Amino acid sequence: MTTPPQKNPPATPTIPLSPDARAAYQNLYDKIQAEIDGTMDPVALAALNAMQPQVDDVLTKDALYKLSQNTALFAALRQQISDVNNGLQALKAQIASTASHFAMAGDIIAAINKILTLIPAV
Repeated sequence: MTTPPQKNPPATPTIPLSPDARAAYQNLYDKIQAEIDGTMDPVALAALNAMQPQVDDVLTKDALYKLSQNTALFAALRQQISDVNNGLQALKAQIASTASHFAMAGDIIAAINKILTLIPAV
């Protein structure tokens, strides 16, 4: 599984979030929730349950900032975005690692099937 090349986000995000950035965080939150609802994999659940509240915190702090235009919230939101994006990089790497294991498992199963086709069990 390969991931498309990504542009690096700006060093300091626009605050409040642009409509596109906010929609992207909301979309990610929704996709994480759907996966939490649809999986029984404890490793995936642990990773997703750890990241979802952080993504929600970005959305919440952005909404609060828009309401108050408070400097402290601005700094908190900027830090939260940085923390979440760092966590997302780690989650992406973990997902890629897990996906590579599935590919390897498929190769091993194919090799086993080849042997069992050539030499059936006695």
